[in-house]
Amino acid sequence: MRKRHPKEKRKADVPVSAFADIAFLLIIYFILATTLVQISGVVTEIPSGEKAETNEEEETATVQLKGEQILYNDQQVSIKQLRNKLAALNLHQKADNDKVVLLEATPDVAYQNYFDVMASISDAGGVTAILQEEE
Repeated sequence: MRKRHPKEKRKADVPVSAFADIAFLLIIYFILATTLVQISGVVTEIPSGEKAETNEEEETATVQLKGEQILYNDQQVSIKQLRNKLAALNLHQKADNDKVVLLEATPDVAYQNYFDVMASISDAGGVTAILQEEE
């Protein structure tokens, strides 16, 4: 029988063939579990449905969306002109019940146009009141 010398070391083989499979599975998991798109939105406050019995000196601003058209108080405007008109109203300085901007849209309006108008109203300091036709 052969005796081992103390200087001889055993070779310990670690099976590393499965490491590549595990690394690949982890990469796939992290790719699928990672969210790459940052969600953005507009914070809006919807006014209550109470009717105030005050005499309004100013007419409430109304924005209508019809297809690709944007109408501000029945005048066709671009999104840039709408932002300028809303900024001229100084909605940031008004009381809460005077910040209301009525928004009316037809079903054929593109979501991006609707979103741009809502964002413009919100940026100007306004509160969006959404008009809906009763059937």
